[in-house]
Amino acid sequence: MSLGSSFISTTNNAFQWLRAWFASWMACSKNPSENRCDGLFSARACYILHGTLVAIHIILLIFRVHHWEHHITLPFTAKNDGFWPVVLSASLQAFYTIYTAILLFLTQRLAISRTLARRRKLTAIHDISGAWAGLGSALSSVWRQTVIPASWWTTLAVTAYLASISALHVTSSTLLQFQTFNTSMVTSVPTTLGWIDDESYNSGANWGFITPSIPVINQLPGLVTAGLSNTTVYDTPKTASIVGNATVNVTTITSRCGLLPNVAYSANTSTVIAPCTVDGTRFSLVLSANIPWSDQIYVLQSHEMQFDGSPPMVGGVVLMVSTLLEIPPSVQKEVAVDMTWRYYLPSGETVPYVIRAYFMECLLLANTTYGVIDIQTKILLSPTPISQPSTQWDMFQWTNQSDIWKEEISFALASSANSGFDFGPSFQPIIPSIAAEYIMSSLGLNLANQYLEFSNSTPPVSNFTLRPDKLELAVAKAAAQLVWIAGQIGTPNGGLQPGNGMAYVSEELIILRLNINLLPLSFAASASVIMLGLALHMTRAFDVSRDSQAATVPNIGVLQLLWLGHRSASINAVLEDVEHPTEDNLRRAGMIDVCLTKTISDEEELGSSTHSLSDEVNHDHDDEI
Repeated sequence: MSLGSSFISTTNNAFQWLRAWFASWMACSKNPSENRCDGLFSARACYILHGTLVAIHIILLIFRVHHWEHHITLPFTAKNDGFWPVVLSASLQAFYTIYTAILLFLTQRLAISRTLARRRKLTAIHDISGAWAGLGSALSSVWRQTVIPASWWTTLAVTAYLASISALHVTSSTLLQFQTFNTSMVTSVPTTLGWIDDESYNSGANWGFITPSIPVINQLPGLVTAGLSNTTVYDTPKTASIVGNATVNVTTITSRCGLLPNVAYSANTSTVIAPCTVDGTRFSLVLSANIPWSDQIYVLQSHEMQFDGSPPMVGGVVLMVSTLLEIPPSVQKEVAVDMTWRYYLPSGETVPYVIRAYFMECLLLANTTYGVIDIQTKILLSPTPISQPSTQWDMFQWTNQSDIWKEEISFALASSANSGFDFGPSFQPIIPSIAAEYIMSSLGLNLANQYLEFSNSTPPVSNFTLRPDKLELAVAKAAAQLVWIAGQIGTPNGGLQPGNGMAYVSEELIILRLNINLLPLSFAASASVIMLGLALHMTRAFDVSRDSQAATVPNIGVLQLLWLGHRSASINAVLEDVEHPTEDNLRRAGMIDVCLTKTISDEEELGSSTHSLSDEVNHDHDDEI
């Protein structure tokens, strides 16, 4: 809107100046003795207007170099997109049409006046006056010079001046344009926190209801999991009406798995005792475990803890693994536990198989940083940093550091419902949990195929080698999905209550901004400079004697020629000798030097004037410019 106000103000000032100039010109025209004053005023106005046009284009060029015009913007709406570009284009065309019409009027009037005041051939005066009628007439006058050259350079100058005006008309509508532009604006939106703080876990989640939902995420590839990406949970915006990216809190869950040494297993009581030491405090984990089938993973639950001194804080997932591990033989003796699997035949006989099992602890870790998400799709765009995974098996390093969320997630994984695949005899069921089945599926182990082999009495032989980095990723994914599901279902459905937050959004907007087109501006600036130079030259701006004399007639037209023929006997005599009044014959007869001037004497100032018309015939004198 500031652009429209500025344009209207400039236009009003220009019209007020033109009105004052026109009134002054009319006043001088009514008194012939003041024609010299009128000529000076017209010349100054002509040069000032030409210089102003050049200055406008230079200013626009400076704006284009620094892109200052881009600060003028409009919201992208149907009304603005259809209205303001049309107004801008029509305003530019109107401005340049009116402005160049004024320039043409002043320049033509001064140039013809200066031409008539100098000694020239009559044919040259005719060609120059005819060239000012328009671009077509100017081209016709230039073409006539090929037959009878009378005023080559002046007609070419007039043609170039009119062509420059045409160039301004062509480029005016595209000089300034509103164009669509993608920009961004920082704002804030409310979010739902992806990471649940420790205080929310005190509300008590129904993990028995939540944990069975873990495999559903992998079984439904098209399921939208806004707020979850692999092992990362992140904040999600509560609105999708904004287009752009938001910077949110991103929490990545990782795990560190290590082997438990010197584990004692009792087949009679199906218990496992793992001795540990934390900060000088010795304690033992007492776990319940049945003999596994080959290539299986069980999530164990601690029944009790035997300790000396204060109880340690332990927040990890305890696993029993019956796969192969790439560890040195010396370490095998320290961490491996051999168990005897017995097949019960229909006859009542048993077939024993030795299965080597390993016990390990996977410590859960969480790292919170910032990430970028798409507001509308709620997809995480920035990659989350992942700590260096383990490349070889190591002994688990106990620490006396734990959080409520670690204990809750460990409990949820260990106490999940059974998968339904029973690998034990009728009197001793051995059923992996749903959490164990999910971890196995993440590693590429199919529990259903294993149960089929078990049903077909296939010997339990391990042939899968477990890598630490794969196991750590599977445990971290299970923990991240538990946190995400608990926050999604909320406390009314047995989950946890996520917190509320705020995120900064880089909102993407489409706006209309003013743009200066370089190519049209280059043509317009070149045309204005050419017009200024030609105007100075054709009006004899640097001729010190240009105002000492004034032409007897202001123009050469039909009426002026009739008047000159009646007053000038020599011109009348030359034209009377033409028998056939063709264009070439008349132009050839007009190749005489004439000077149409009016000498202002002291008698004119007293009210009487003496007009002298001097004609000289000189067929050898050529045109001068």
